[in-house]
Amino acid sequence: MPTKRERLEEFYRRLAAAPAARDLDEAFDMIKRIMTEVEDELSGVPEDPNPPLRSTNRLYPPKADRMYDVPGAPRVKRFGSRRHDTFMGENGAIDIRDLGGNVEFSKPGADGRRVSDL
Repeated sequence: MPTKRERLEEFYRRLAAAPAARDLDEAFDMIKRIMTEVEDELSGVPEDPNPPLRSTNRLYPPKADRMYDVPGAPRVKRFGSRRHDTFMGENGAIDIRDLGGNVEFSKPGADGRRVSDL
């Protein structure tokens, strides 16, 4: 059984290989779809539509109710998670950062611009 870190790396690999998103909604849907596919295939833990607060050894995508504005970046939204913040631009760009602010994954939107360009 792959570890969470190995599954996260597989998620990043598939996300990088996917076509760039054109807008925030498309980026959000792509992240949700790919993470669910990876976890369904590799975690051995069934998806819980209302996951408990404690860890279940399954990774879950960001949730819409955890979307926040980013001060100074009106074209970017931040989605808070337990161990990561996911930033998505209105152009479909994606940055996933650890809670220390280090970028673990970055993908430009369909227009070629990254979250940091917005």
